Parts: sequence; C-alpha cells; structure tokens
Amino acid sequence: MTRKMEYEERFDQAVRVTGVGLFVNLGLTIFKLLAGILGNSTAMVADAVHSLSDFLTDVVVIFGFKIAKKPVDESHNYGHGKIETLSASLVGLMLLLVAGQILYYGVQKTLMFIEAGTLEQPAIIALYAALASVISKEIMYQYTILKARKINSMALTANAWHHRSDAFSSFCTMIGIGAAVFLGGKWVVLDPLMAVFLSFIILKVSLKIFHSSINELVEASLDEKTESEIRKIIQKTEGVKALSNLKTRRIGNNIAVDIRIKVDNALDIGEANRISIHVEHNLKKAFGPYTYVLVKAEPYEREPWGNPEDEKAREHPVNPEKNKVCLRNHSN
Repeated sequence: MTRKMEYEERFDQAVRVTGVGLFVNLGLTIFKLLAGILGNSTAMVADAVHSLSDFLTDVVVIFGFKIAKKPVDESHNYGHGKIETLSASLVGLMLLLVAGQILYYGVQKTLMFIEAGTLEQPAIIALYAALASVISKEIMYQYTILKARKINSMALTANAWHHRSDAFSSFCTMIGIGAAVFLGGKWVVLDPLMAVFLSFIILKVSLKIFHSSINELVEASLDEKTESEIRKIIQKTEGVKALSNLKTRRIGNNIAVDIRIKVDNALDIGEANRISIHVEHNLKKAFGPYTYVLVKAEPYEREPWGNPEDEKAREHPVNPEKNKVCLRNHSN
C-alpha cells in the first residue's frame, strides 16, 4: 500500500466508524423519544435529546474528516489537518454542554424530590429503552476508541467519549427508572444523584479534549517527551555537531519540526545539505512520512564571548567521531 493510499485509508476508516455511530444515534433518538412519551418519563425524553446531540456531532465529525482528507493545495500548503482538530474542539465543546445539561437536570430533579418528596414514576418501556441505550452506546464507545487509537485521531477519540457520555446518561436514567419501577417512587432520586456524579466525569473528559484541541489550533509546542525524542534523533544523525532553536507543532495527525543544526564549518553546501536531508529522513522514519520538517544547516563556530546557541550545544553534545561516517575525508 502506497503512502497516499495509507493516508486516504485512515480518513476512510474514521468516516466509516463515525457513520456507524450516526445511524445508531439516529435509531436511539427515535426509540428513546417514543419510549419517553409513551412511558411517561421526562428523563428518557431528555436522554433522547442527548442522543440527538450525538447524531449532530457525528455529522460534524464526518464533514470534518471529509475536508481534512483533502491533499495539499496552493492555498493550504500544510494540508487540511487542522479541520480534524477543529472537529475535535467542537465535539469537546458539545461534551461540555452535555455535562452541564446532565448536571442541571440532576440538581433540578434532586431539588424537586426534596421539596415534593417524590418524583413521577415512569412505565417499564422507558427502562427497556435506557437498557438498550447503555448497551449499544458502550459498544459504540469500545468500537470507536479502538479505531481512534489505531489511526491516532483526536476527533475520533472525542467522539468515542461522546458515545460514552450518552451511555452514562442512559445508565443514570436506567437506575432511576428501575428503582422507581421495582422499589417504589422514592428510590427514583437515585437517577438525579447519579446524574450529578457522572456529569463531573464527562466534564473532566470534555475539558481535556477541548484544551488539547485548542492548544493545537493556537500552534502550541509538542509535549516535552516528544521534543526530547526529536532532539535525540537529530543528535544521532551523522554529521550533526549541535542543534538549536527547536520549534514544533501539530497539524492534525502529523507533526511539524523546525530546527537549526550545526555542522563542520569546513564542509561545502552540498555536504551540509546532505546532512540536513538525513535529519529529515530520520525524523520522518520515526514520526511518519507526512511529518513536516524544516532543517537549516549552519557552520559550527564557537565565538570567543559565547552565544545562546553554543550554550544549547553544550546541553546536547554529539560524538564528533560519527562525522567520519557521513562526511568525506578533508585531510587530503
């Protein structure tokens, strides 16, 4: 399989997975809405609205993947990978709103119970709908999160957690409805109490996803662990005497690296360029063929008074003996 085919297959897999979730969410929305109305359950009607938000999120994610799949063009020199990140941020924002909705519902219903001493008792059809939702949405979470990890997609990961948030919401509803049906009206208070607890779990996940995607959109650097790995790869490249001014960022599923390397000042332009190409090749081998790499080679000359780049070089020493492997012998 060629690199282009692998690139396109990644997005095709993401669209297929999200498409499955879209039809599941559409079916659940209709089923839960009918069950809520026929079963006299306001909680189930609210849960149907949650599934509808999942359906709309799937539409956004699929649209995002379709655009992100487009290749580099004249007006998008780095491709369209940021669209995938934007989709993830929108899903994170949607999750944040869902967490707030569930929290509001839980607190409101708890206060109603405290004031009235009871809550409306639903019919058993609402319990069946809640059970079906919990099972189907947890299956969708497991299916989606596995694919998200396989293709390393932030947007798909965010959407997987949207599935799980719906499963949490339905679980709360199932507990409340089940307690009301089998144990009596007062036990229905478990529904809003569980909703309050689980809303904080969803809130934590949504903030993490939203923060990560916004960081990427505003060109935040990669984490220290990744940058350290990049430095080690460059240091091990034959001919590199030192490095400085490392700049990194993420573009969708890929990363971009901008680096200055120091090479022997006795080398000609062709040899310095060859070392730069080796650095680019090694980074793409480690982080994928679609890694964006910009390498600037400069002569290694330590000024008598010192400079910041020399200080940086001392932090990352490179074995000068390795130059002999890559560079031609100038002793003749």
